Amino acid sequence: MLLENYEYRVVDLGRDVDPHEIVRIAKEQNIRLIGLSALMTTTVKAMEQTINLLKEEIPDAKTFVEGAVLTPEYAETIGATWYAKDAAESARIAEAFFSANK
Repeated sequence: MLLENYEYRVVDLGRDVDPHEIVRIAKEQNIRLIGLSALMTTTVKAMEQTINLLKEEIPDAKTFVEGAVLTPEYAETIGATWYAKDAAESARIAEAFFSANK
């Protein structure tokens, strides 16, 4: 959890979480930056569903995606705000987001 090392509050919902549950938690906790990770190709469909649902339910929320099976092009295809090639890039995305949204 590199983001926790940078003192960001991280809400880790675990793996195989229903998209509606992610949106529910994001709404309840007023979370506006959501990171999603996929290590297997079987999980990317749910990632796209989650991003679409977040856009419908929390229009001002931003998303970043990372994982071994993702590419910048695919991240754009599924509607993610940002693509992170690794955990360090995720930290840079978080820093930029929170600096701009103080």
